[in-house]
Amino acid sequence: MSSRLELRKTIKSLNLNFSLVSAIIEREREGEIEVLVQTRWKPESDPLYSGTLEIPAGAMNQYENVYEAITREVLEETGLKVIGFKPDIKTKIHSSNDDQCFAFVPFCCQQQLKGEIPRVGFVFICTVENKEPVPQQGEVKDIQWLKKTELKKILKKTPEKIFVLQLGVLDYYLNYTERQSV
Repeated sequence: MSSRLELRKTIKSLNLNFSLVSAIIEREREGEIEVLVQTRWKPESDPLYSGTLEIPAGAMNQYENVYEAITREVLEETGLKVIGFKPDIKTKIHSSNDDQCFAFVPFCCQQQLKGEIPRVGFVFICTVENKEPVPQQGEVKDIQWLKKTELKKILKKTPEKIFVLQLGVLDYYLNYTERQSV
């Protein structure tokens, strides 16, 4: 049995939510905003959703700072270094009694209500270094930049082409950015 399948069983048996981070990566090209999407490719551990489009995302490690987690996940999946976050609103790290805590504001949050893994996550709009992404083996394949208009068409006409966990995130993002441009 793969370690991912074992992890899923453990999470279910503990009756806990699984924390994750997701990155909406934007760039401007020829006057239009493009969003980085990739093909989810986990045929052994997630055959149901392998082949669907997703944005970079992944699990947070225990006590990992949310900004470090998103930076790590983007690098692991795309080979790109995150250089900025929107929003970038956070407090300083507060410490007492040998612990550390801080508050932050994500772009939006996401939650899986039913299915294999009970996920709760934090989504940020990120900017990355000016390089082309390279799919990292064992993570994803076919990374591409889609114009927001193309992404909106896919979301509206063929939502089954998008990883279910990212449907609400992308719907929120596209509606939010559309309202902001009016």
